[in-house]
Amino acid sequence: MGTGFVWHELFIWHSTGRHAGIYQPGLTIQPGTPFEEAETKRRFKNLLDVSGLADELLSIRPRALQRDELEMVHSASYLDQLQAMRNAGPGAFSANTPLGSGSFEIASLSAGGVVEAVEAVIRGDVANAYALVRPPGHHAVADTAMGFCLLANAALAARHAVLKCGLERVAIVDWDVHHGNGAQDIFWDCSQVLTVSIHQQGNYPSDMGGVNERGVGQGLGYNINIPMLVRTWRR
Repeated sequence: MGTGFVWHELFIWHSTGRHAGIYQPGLTIQPGTPFEEAETKRRFKNLLDVSGLADELLSIRPRALQRDELEMVHSASYLDQLQAMRNAGPGAFSANTPLGSGSFEIASLSAGGVVEAVEAVIRGDVANAYALVRPPGHHAVADTAMGFCLLANAALAARHAVLKCGLERVAIVDWDVHHGNGAQDIFWDCSQVLTVSIHQQGNYPSDMGGVNERGVGQGLGYNINIPMLVRTWRR
């Protein structure tokens, strides 16, 4: 068994438009590149190709999750809203979550790629797997998009592993400069999925991710936050 790898060209086609960080450009804001954009993922894939590492990976084909699968995590009203925005053409769910034509379908494919990676590991087809997908997912909560994330990829895969694959316990370890608020929100009262977030304290979302946020009800103690302090150097 080797390492599985999820990739699809359509992930690059998810358009976040021309922003300046998280802001819409205009007469007083110079156009720039969004914080989450296609080029970094394309370069990652290109480097895998030219280094020869891609030849050592086992390809896992993604599939788009269907509506009933998305509703394992997301509310029907939120999915209706995303689909309506898709039909309206390029726009933005919020200042830091733009989406373009086809973004909902690509997000469904992205989430499905993570689900397929988890299934491949559970079946024993691969020892482990890496999913190079976009749009990302760790900020999306059950009923809204945020932080460039439309669908909660990892949370959908975790819920799939429990409901469809029969796993009794799943852990999501989110190691990022930003807090993994999406999984925390979705599994806040759940004991089957342990959520762990290692992040920079007070970064994004700035008001979340404290050590005192531990879950409620059956989920109490199954949510762990490890905020890392930022050291300021002074001469």
